[in-house]
Amino acid sequence: MKRTAIAAVAITLGTLVPTMFATSVDAATSKHTMKVATIVLNGSVVSKPDKFVAGTPATTYMPIFYVQQLINKALGISSSSDVWNGSAKTWTLTVSGAKPNVISQGSGAAINVNGTTIEHAPVLIDVDPSSGQSTTFMPIYYVQQLLNQVLGIPASGDVWNGNTAKWTINTNAQGISQNTMANAMWDVFNSINYDVVTHATMDEAGVAPTSDPVTAGDVANWLAAWAEKSKGYTLRYNVTSSTGQITKAGTFIPFNLEYESSTDPYTWASEGALFQGTSVTNSSSVISSSDESTILSNLKWWLTGDRVVNGVHHLHVPMYGNFINYVSIVPQTLTPQQYEKALSQTEKYYDELTATVSGDTVNLTLPDVTNTSEKLVWRADDGTWKKGYITGGTSRVGDTGGVTWSFQNDTKWGPSIGISALNDNLEGWSIAYPSLASGSPIFTEPIDGNNEQPAP
Repeated sequence: MKRTAIAAVAITLGTLVPTMFATSVDAATSKHTMKVATIVLNGSVVSKPDKFVAGTPATTYMPIFYVQQLINKALGISSSSDVWNGSAKTWTLTVSGAKPNVISQGSGAAINVNGTTIEHAPVLIDVDPSSGQSTTFMPIYYVQQLLNQVLGIPASGDVWNGNTAKWTINTNAQGISQNTMANAMWDVFNSINYDVVTHATMDEAGVAPTSDPVTAGDVANWLAAWAEKSKGYTLRYNVTSSTGQITKAGTFIPFNLEYESSTDPYTWASEGALFQGTSVTNSSSVISSSDESTILSNLKWWLTGDRVVNGVHHLHVPMYGNFINYVSIVPQTLTPQQYEKALSQTEKYYDELTATVSGDTVNLTLPDVTNTSEKLVWRADDGTWKKGYITGGTSRVGDTGGVTWSFQNDTKWGPSIGISALNDNLEGWSIAYPSLASGSPIFTEPIDGNNEQPAP
């Protein structure tokens, strides 16, 4: 009697689901001595598969199918994206948003994630006594390595003692669905009236949530899709690119990740502090109900450029398009990678700016950027263009911060705050803020001077 089912594993957005590797193996009895192992998830026994010890040095082989069940139970998602080439001994997996690193090289089956071969692992086929089917077995060590890499589970999150595999994973059994998160995000979008060209609906943004649990990758993709339909600006002047191409005044420039700190939605969202203060570790992280409110708060902070906590303003680089910055320096002056690195670092420190305001007195705390790899400097003035917190000079070197700058502001303009990367063509930000009649800056109406983007 022939068996033609070899259980494997498929991963998409941190999900493993059943798929079958075709082969043909006699499956009357197992060729190895089988003993029962135990798989424990967050303190509860998930399954008790048979395992065996083989190889030199000896190592424990576990049926991948049962590890698959573990992850399915942990994340509650059912989807697949994998290709197994038995003759080439290559296992190719597609994991949305994952940027895997090479773990180790060697002989055996190649495990490839998103185009990168992260490791090679020996595989053996034997009969699983529980199912009576010929099944692919792999050393538990390599499975741990793979899942830790793809799902972002720290080494402390899984323990194997030779008989029991204990996994500690941030499960979302009681978490929120894509529908719930998407609706909550669109409520935030629709509440923002400053610098929104149009309030794109989910349909207009191409977003179609389901009842499946929502991941960080979903959230980032939706935010990028909304921004590309809802944000942007019309050029006031002709813009000449580094290659000499002219984009004429009056042209509408929609928001596009091509001009931001990363073209990958999850990376861009992470650098924009969208997941700050949450349990999210990568794009496949499932959003728990406890993380939802934090993400929504961070989203509003990004869209408005400010939030007040105990009377302190915490500023944020506004979600303005960087078309002019990008086309004027790439590719002639900087590579896209240099540009993204500079913006990523300047954004990180700008998002650490704080200010307290009493009437027209502003106390602006500039984070210390002394030891930054991109040699960052601050540039700031009080709105009069006369009282600048900057050393100036032909070197255009600003201050490295680590101080609180206090000033009185009695004009229609609040402070203008800039941060630049001296290593990369002064790439960075310059944000100005209008003031109330009292001289108090309106931090929720930031004006991106670098990109000819005046207040609406």
